[in-house]
Amino acid sequence: MAQLLGKLWDRAQGKCHVERICNKVFDECSESDDKAHLKLEKLHVATLLVYNSVNKQLFNPHKEPPSMSTVDQKVAEYKRVPMVTIDRTEFNRLMMEWIRKDLYFVLANRAVLAFVAAPALAVATKRATKDVPHVGKAVGKVPTPLLFSLFSVGLVLLQDFRVG
Repeated sequence: MAQLLGKLWDRAQGKCHVERICNKVFDECSESDDKAHLKLEKLHVATLLVYNSVNKQLFNPHKEPPSMSTVDQKVAEYKRVPMVTIDRTEFNRLMMEWIRKDLYFVLANRAVLAFVAAPALAVATKRATKDVPHVGKAVGKVPTPLLFSLFSVGLVLLQDFRVG
């Protein structure tokens, strides 16, 4: 149960989208002969590509990428441990570390939108199903606050649903 709630929490924050974006950018930026590693020289370009895709897919607010000096500091840390490349899991961990604060804003925006829209949807659902033969009585017996809660959770989780 805890794993399911953890996955739902990550999805509501948009972490699954960020992981998919990181994997795609890692594949694009890694060398054709070594797809398992990314050269440190390409870390800044890869970071910019990740933030560009995240800003396109996870709407509002705009997420600023880390500065060039922050990326250079991280590259210097890696080079102190004689590393020339990083692997996919380290790249994903690094991107999540940098973008984590922005994901809280994504969740907050989703929650605000869900809590504003959910009461209207709950009332509209009750009104719309009132005349439907068997469904109207069943929905009429469900308390409106319960519908409100279900719509709120559903809207937070389904706002990232893409068609096509």
